[in-house]
Amino acid sequence: MTVFRFRLLLSLYIILCLAQAAAGWYSSHLISPAMQAAWEAEPDSWDIANLPLSLSILLPLAIGSFAGVIGMFTFKSWARSFSLYFTAATIIALPFSGTWVFSWLDYTLVEITAMVWGAVMALAYYSPVSSQFSHRQPAQKAADPS
Repeated sequence: MTVFRFRLLLSLYIILCLAQAAAGWYSSHLISPAMQAAWEAEPDSWDIANLPLSLSILLPLAIGSFAGVIGMFTFKSWARSFSLYFTAATIIALPFSGTWVFSWLDYTLVEITAMVWGAVMALAYYSPVSSQFSHRQPAQKAADPS
């Protein structure tokens, strides 16, 4: 794995995240009317009923995840563990988010995005690229004779 390919994979992950968000807005017509009616009949989950609390949890997770991706792209020493912690926090938060209904397109993009992120995390720890994340020493200044 080269640095270029690792960054290419991270770029693919970012593109898939954006496609996933766009598909969520524009693919509701791919869900059958009966399924939509059943989903709308469900009581509101806590994250919809208490939007300020939900946003106070989701926004830091989203911002932290974005910071982790940028850190991975620039090979910051903190980026791997930071991304791993935010991935774990997101997975822990998922069961509390209530009922979700996905179209085939949404579901496919979610799965592909998750697989690409898993590959990125594995490569960040267990490939030759992992050495890029080690702590870099500041440039040695020339010895001053005085």
